Amino acid sequence: MSQQLTIHQFGPVSDIKLDLNDILVFIGSQASGKSTVSKAIFFFKSLRDDLYRYYLDCYNQNKFDDPISRFSKLVNLKFTKFYGSTTTQLSPDTKLTYIYSDQNEILIGTSLYGQAIYSEFSSAFTINFNETINKLKDLRIELHGKVSNFSSSKEAITIKSKESALFEEINIQLDNLFGDDREVIYLPAGRSLITTLSQQRYNIDMGDELLSDNKLQSDSLIKLDYLMREFINLIDQAKLVCENGIDNLIQNYISEKNSLNDTSVKIIELAQDLVNSILKGSYSYQNGIEKIEFSNSKSTAINFASSGQQEVVWILLIIVILMLNDRKVFMIIEEPEAHLFPVAQKQIIDLVSLFANHNKNQILLTTHSPYILSSFNNLLYAHKLGVEEDKKEVANIVDPHLWINPDRLDAYILEDGTARTIVDREMGLIQSAEIDRASNIIVDTFNQLFDLED
Repeated sequence: MSQQLTIHQFGPVSDIKLDLNDILVFIGSQASGKSTVSKAIFFFKSLRDDLYRYYLDCYNQNKFDDPISRFSKLVNLKFTKFYGSTTTQLSPDTKLTYIYSDQNEILIGTSLYGQAIYSEFSSAFTINFNETINKLKDLRIELHGKVSNFSSSKEAITIKSKESALFEEINIQLDNLFGDDREVIYLPAGRSLITTLSQQRYNIDMGDELLSDNKLQSDSLIKLDYLMREFINLIDQAKLVCENGIDNLIQNYISEKNSLNDTSVKIIELAQDLVNSILKGSYSYQNGIEKIEFSNSKSTAINFASSGQQEVVWILLIIVILMLNDRKVFMIIEEPEAHLFPVAQKQIIDLVSLFANHNKNQILLTTHSPYILSSFNNLLYAHKLGVEEDKKEVANIVDPHLWINPDRLDAYILEDGTARTIVDREMGLIQSAEIDRASNIIVDTFNQLFDLED
């Protein structure tokens, strides 16, 4: 079964029930609930890794008292960090439920007239949780005291081997319990904030520790929300990987493959072409300086690049790095079209689709742009014709690695607190009427004015 999210009376959302497909696209006006939904999906999917780390802490710290209650408090705290001040305005009827599999379901609700957050776990989750805690506790008791200053290296290796075996078993169990083994990544809107600040004297409050008075006096303080802080940590890792430039990174990958006929090489070369075309240059990070280098041997520091380049650069780099490392992910991208020319918007969807088809990665996009929907339709239509008509002729127009199987995609418009599907299942396309709705309103106004002139 597919995973499912239900939201009732939370923020701008009244009632939403969604099955999670491989590619999810949400369009809607400002404050329609796109971020509320995408954050909820990320929140629930990220709990798998939180639980693994919790097990690890329980074992290392020998803390096994009331474990599920303590984990529940961590879940509640994380939810508050995700939504910030929104959680102070909860309805008494607020409920968010995520079904991972037949065996696992987690619910977030409110009590005390919406003033407190609580979490509930399905019986299957609770049984699995208690069994795992008991295994960890038993192993801790078995090995406790066996390691001392006089322990032989053989004894230490045996103990480490038992610990590693148990945590590997737990890892597999969690994959089955949560119905997924993909890494979860969130790329929030407002990405240009990070590139703008990268070369300037700002003190970014990461929310982890208090700042000294000297810092507060000398620097401007920028407070960031939980997801933006996580995003900064992600791009800090990406920068180090790109020390010699993204193009060199790709060339090293191709050299290691040592075969131009290798399908993976062709896919990476296609990704490289799309990245360079969208970015209009190549990103590099050297000696703490980020820049975009152009074909005419000129370059610009990242904070002086165009707003479109600053917004899109991290989407491009992270996708390429993940592809080069063959990582399986569920990625959420807010507003990939931000500050991009329509042609570049089409190309970013080409890259996203290439990435979605690589390792069958899952993608969730939020957007305001009809160009994004139209670009997806091209790839859906190419798949349909490629299956039904002459595949070679279609491939001459759209590379087959970009084609999207309509069964893998769902698109919704969020309005009036609900989500309405805008996919025509019979045609296997996003409904053209929904794509053209905004332009139709504009054209209708023009026609009314034109009628007045007549």
